Amino acid sequence: MVLESLIAGIKVLFAALPDRRRGQNSTFEMSDFGLAAYSTFFMQSPSFLAHQKMLERGRGKSNCQTLFGMVNIPTDNQTRSMLDPVPPERLFPAFGQILDALSAGGGLATFQCLDGHVLIALDGTEYFCSQNLGCDNCSCRARANGRIEHFHAMVSAALVAPGHERAIPLEPEFIVPQDGAEKQDCEARATYRWLAAHGPQYAHLKPIYLGDDLSSRQPTCEAVLAIGGHFLFTAKPSSHKTLYEWLEGVDVPSMEKKVKQGARFVTHRYRWMEGVPIRDGTDALLVN
Repeated sequence: MVLESLIAGIKVLFAALPDRRRGQNSTFEMSDFGLAAYSTFFMQSPSFLAHQKMLERGRGKSNCQTLFGMVNIPTDNQTRSMLDPVPPERLFPAFGQILDALSAGGGLATFQCLDGHVLIALDGTEYFCSQNLGCDNCSCRARANGRIEHFHAMVSAALVAPGHERAIPLEPEFIVPQDGAEKQDCEARATYRWLAAHGPQYAHLKPIYLGDDLSSRQPTCEAVLAIGGHFLFTAKPSSHKTLYEWLEGVDVPSMEKKVKQGARFVTHRYRWMEGVPIRDGTDALLVN
C-alpha cells in the first residue's frame, strides 16, 4: 500500500505539470509523460519503454499499466519533448512525500543515530559532459587540448546511516549560472543555497550534515549553524593550514580502533580538540 500511495502522489504532481500543447491532442495526459519517464528509473532499464511496448503486444498488458496505472505509453521522443522544459522544482514535493511515508511506517528510526540525530550527506556530482554539445545551463571548463568542455552538475543530498544499505534521496540543488552573478556557479555556492532552501524543513530531524573538503569552508559551516544543524566535514591540510597549525605539537585526547578490511585489519586513529579556528582572522569560526 505504501508504494501505491507514493506512485499516486507523484502522479498528481505529474498531472499538474505545465502542458505546452495547443489544440485537441489529448491522447496522452501529462501524468502519462511523467510516469513514463519515472518508470525507466523505477525499473532501472534504459530501454524500458520499448520493452513495455513489446510486453503489451505479446501479453496484452505491461508493467506500465499494472504498476503505474497508465493507459497509454508515449514514445521516448514524445516524453522528452513534453518534460524537457519543465522546471525540476515542480517535482520537489515528492521527496517530502517519501520522507513522510518513511516516518509514518517507522522506517525513519533505522536512520537515527548519535542520540536521535540523522545524517544528511551533501556531495557534488556531474551527470553530463560534452565538448560538442552545450546549453544556457551548462558550466564550462578548458581542457588540456584547448577545447571547451560543457557539463551539468548538482549537489545531491541523501539521508544515510552507518551500516544501512539504503539511502533516502532528498532535493538536489543544480549548479547552473545564477542571475546577476559574474562568477561561474560552483559546488560551494550550490551547497549554501541548498542549506538555505531546504535546511529549515529538515531541522526537526536534528540533522548532522556530512561533506567533503569543499564543504568545510566557513560560509558553509555558518549556514549549517544558522539553521540549527551540526556538521562533520572533511578538512584537508592543504586548504585548512591555520586549523592544522593549531594541532601541531598539541597533546589532545585520542582513540584508536581496529577495523577489518577484507583479510586484514587497519587502525583508525581519532584525535579531538575543541575551539579550533577554521581559518585565519578575528572573525574565524571556532570548531570542534
